[in-house]
Amino acid sequence: MAAVCWLLVECLRWRPAALVESRDGIAPAAPAASLPPASIHPLLERGRRLSDSSLAAQLLRACLPLEEFCPLEESEPWQSDHAVLSMGSLELLVGRACAVRLRVAERSRPLLCLGLAGEQSFRQASRRWLCGPDCCVLLSAAPFSCDSTASSAMAFELDPMRLLRAAAAMGGLTRLPPAWRQRLEETHAWQLPGDPEAPSLHRALRATLLQGVQLAGHGSALLERLRFDDQIHRLLAAMVIPELREEEPLHRLRRRDQEGRDAFDELLDWIRHNLDQPLTLTELELRSHYSRRALQYAFRLRLGCTASQWIRQQRLDLARQRLQNPGLDDSVGAIAQACGYRSMSLFSVEFQQRFHVKPSQLLREARAAGPSPDPP
Repeated sequence: MAAVCWLLVECLRWRPAALVESRDGIAPAAPAASLPPASIHPLLERGRRLSDSSLAAQLLRACLPLEEFCPLEESEPWQSDHAVLSMGSLELLVGRACAVRLRVAERSRPLLCLGLAGEQSFRQASRRWLCGPDCCVLLSAAPFSCDSTASSAMAFELDPMRLLRAAAAMGGLTRLPPAWRQRLEETHAWQLPGDPEAPSLHRALRATLLQGVQLAGHGSALLERLRFDDQIHRLLAAMVIPELREEEPLHRLRRRDQEGRDAFDELLDWIRHNLDQPLTLTELELRSHYSRRALQYAFRLRLGCTASQWIRQQRLDLARQRLQNPGLDDSVGAIAQACGYRSMSLFSVEFQQRFHVKPSQLLREARAAGPSPDPP
């Protein structure tokens, strides 16, 4: 049941021909007979026919956070065909149908839609993607809506952790760069190149899926042994992450990974050596080449706090160390400034909140105790 529902969410999107102008005014175009032919995909030739849009909506609501299901040509009889194929961990869903508008709430997995005929128009947040016969769209788990013309499409869900593992394995990395994780969680769209001989991962993805369909007659066990689902996850990872297609950037990432360090570790080192400077998110973006969103995500993932919180902690830790081991000319103000504080009142408040002692008191106690003895 769930597999059938997943097919419908992406593939029941085909509008009978719209109204067209004639010399006598507006006349209806040909009805549902103009749907793409079943021969457009091998699976459709043995697909199941539905003639009730309410049944399609009921099936969708049983397994999806469906917020709207609205046929766009209510005067025309509903028609849809669909077929399902299991390919390892993937459920491939292929179909054709009358036009429909869908609105789907947030889900737990990304969704890939490959256009076969007609056009689907996806909207997510403030962006819009068109998916025609030569396009495919990888939708993030965020809410989306879709309007379509009379069309045919293939769709399937992807395991996000499987995508992450595939990317790490292809890169030979033990830790995935935060920027990669962000890209794999975003929406992407691709179009086939005009030159059929041009190298194209998108074309390779379609060819791999078609091979799986052609071999399905041998049974699902063969498809699992051939690991078609793993090939598909790897192709998509390479489509999303440019570094997996370029040897030199990948070589640098591997070297950092083997040293147990990456670009984020290098950024932390740079921050520690520049705590006396104003450190804004814009400066960190320029220094690290992370986007602001990826930067914040990396700090929360690796350090459990925001960039600003971590920098404040480093400044206060350094200030305490300096106050406990002051130089001859050190003052609270000089130490605060050397740790990046331009406001003495702010420094005093944050220091007391963190260590429950006034910085001036800590400095007096350190001077009274005299210099610390050298270690033996």
